[in-house]
Amino acid sequence: MNLIKANITFYIRFYRLIALAVLIMVAVIVGSLAVGESVRSTLVQRVYERLGDAETILFSKNSFLESSLIHNPLFEGHAQGILLSNGFISDAGRLIPVMVWGVDDKEIPLGGVKVNPALAEELKYQSGSRSEGKDIVLRLPATGLVPSGSLFVTDNYTTSARLALEGIINAEDGGNLNLKNEQILPYNIFVNRTELASILDIEGRINLILCNTAVSYADFAGIWHPSLSGIKENSNGEFTEITSERVFIQSDAVQTLYNNNPASNRLFSYLVNSITIGNRSIPYSFATATDRYKGRILQENEVILSEYAAKRIGAKVNDSIRLTYFVSKDLKALSTDTLYCRVGQIVPLGELFADKTLSADFPGLSDVEKCTDWDSDLPINMDLITKEDEDYWAQYRTTPKALVSYRAIYEKWGNAYGSATAIRNDKPFDTSGLDASMFGVQIIYPKEVGLSAARNGVDFSSLFLSLGFFIILSAILLMLVPLSEMMYVRRNEIALFSA
Repeated sequence: MNLIKANITFYIRFYRLIALAVLIMVAVIVGSLAVGESVRSTLVQRVYERLGDAETILFSKNSFLESSLIHNPLFEGHAQGILLSNGFISDAGRLIPVMVWGVDDKEIPLGGVKVNPALAEELKYQSGSRSEGKDIVLRLPATGLVPSGSLFVTDNYTTSARLALEGIINAEDGGNLNLKNEQILPYNIFVNRTELASILDIEGRINLILCNTAVSYADFAGIWHPSLSGIKENSNGEFTEITSERVFIQSDAVQTLYNNNPASNRLFSYLVNSITIGNRSIPYSFATATDRYKGRILQENEVILSEYAAKRIGAKVNDSIRLTYFVSKDLKALSTDTLYCRVGQIVPLGELFADKTLSADFPGLSDVEKCTDWDSDLPINMDLITKEDEDYWAQYRTTPKALVSYRAIYEKWGNAYGSATAIRNDKPFDTSGLDASMFGVQIIYPKEVGLSAARNGVDFSSLFLSLGFFIILSAILLMLVPLSEMMYVRRNEIALFSA
């Protein structure tokens, strides 16, 4: 034993260096594994913070659902209906982008808002401080039910509300809700859903359902009806008409309805730039594309004019006229196109005026008193509008001056939000082929996907071990140097023991 102690004491300088090298290797390996596991645990925690107890998310893209849907037995008691919107808040002369959650389970009073910790920190707000009850100016899109990216809606059409800051919703209480699969903490602001719907002028609507149980698409399809997605079916005794509260009917739905009801009549209301023959023109007029009018199918090169329009430009049956209009490309980039057609019929203006749904109602266009009050992103030249145009608007509003063939124009006038503004049929529609997905309804299971990605994605332990590879290699070299030197110094002793 004394020999061993003497041996260790004599060669202590070598053993110290070897121990230091081993300690460095162990520290790097254990640290890498620990940090990797910590990152994985943080990612899992963020998934729970981001989604709460939601197992199923039902989201309606570019459209809304009736809020009464949340009271269906499929959802009642274990789901919450939410009205979700982008927005901005004004603070100290700057605009902060936020996600606005219209909820009804956070004890938020009318006129009040709550924020998540990240936004509270950005606003330098502390619960219980003197800033309790401070006013927040919330700016929101005000396009109503019409998709904000559609051609006739202005991007600048916004509204604002002044609300009192009532407190903070912590992460464990759902303050960090986020539908995006990202680790960045969102800026969330929570508003009473009823009040938010009133501000946005979409009372009784939601666009998001968070459910804490698994809901299959088949289960949802069993309770879904087109009316829940804003589709309205009305009958006036002469025909049955389907319209959408969002103005445009989605293209897949239009095609399905037309296939199921071959005698149906598709309509698309549009604002054309001009109706022209020779050097005579009418600026900025509503026109409607239709498959047939009064039972007569329109030919692809045919236009039906009102008596008013025909008289104003001096057109007669069989005359050739042209309609110019804007078409929207990607990101609402506009170009002008022209439809050349032949006058097939001239009808009394009163006949068109009596058909109140022949033209759609476009916010910012249909609901103003004068043409010069039109609010749209379209580059409308107000100098072209005359007193005669204003007089027509005052009496007839959006009554179309021209009817064109739907088949000839729907691809040009259609957009990402739909390819018709109404569909008519002589009898009730067969809607059996309609599906919720046609109206932008998506069902996803984010927690399952998020947890799988957090647990089975990047192996952070291996990643950090790889990053520490050269440190481990250096430690091995550090260990080999004193070890080899000690073996060299003790070569005679080793030889003696080997003898």
